[in-house]
Amino acid sequence: MTDSTQASAPESPTSAAADVQSGAPAVAPVTEQAPATPEAPAAATAEAPGQPATPVEYTDFAVPEGLEMDAEVLTNFKGIAKELGITQEAAQKLIDLQASLETKRSAAAEQAQAEQAQQWAAQIKADKELGGENYSKTVETAIKAIEQYGSPELRSLLNETGIGNHPELVKFCHRIGKALSEDGLVMGGTQSTSRKSDAEVFYGAN
Repeated sequence: MTDSTQASAPESPTSAAADVQSGAPAVAPVTEQAPATPEAPAAATAEAPGQPATPVEYTDFAVPEGLEMDAEVLTNFKGIAKELGITQEAAQKLIDLQASLETKRSAAAEQAQAEQAQQWAAQIKADKELGGENYSKTVETAIKAIEQYGSPELRSLLNETGIGNHPELVKFCHRIGKALSEDGLVMGGTQSTSRKSDAEVFYGAN
């Protein structure tokens, strides 16, 4: 008796292709992908179309009248602006901001100086000996000393800085001015018109 069942033959190489044709799913071969590479530096720093370019050399910046910028600081600023890729317009805005801050700082300093001068003047006015009814005479006598021994540059300095109202300076100049006034008096009927030397006025006779 013969067996009705026969051993199945091994699958031929063409069977896989037949499965594909018959609609059976097939696994695609795995291929190695190349690693992603970072963009080139040139692409990262490339300027967008229509974007203002960084100037090769910055032109002179506009500053408010009466305000001067340090040449060395300005040169350093241009170097930093160039390094950061700042345009001429953006750099000017930074200059404008700095100028605004400097103007406010200067105005605040002048205000503080004026207030200090007023406080010094108030101290002299409150002085028992030099102030009160004697204040005008005190100032007049002090000015006499400054006009006698001070130069025009000194007078400008005292006025511009307000230091001319400092109580100690007023007292000092008042003593000199008072000595000058006393030097002009005729004492004991003498008619001498001789004048004391500067050393005698400041340090007294030996």
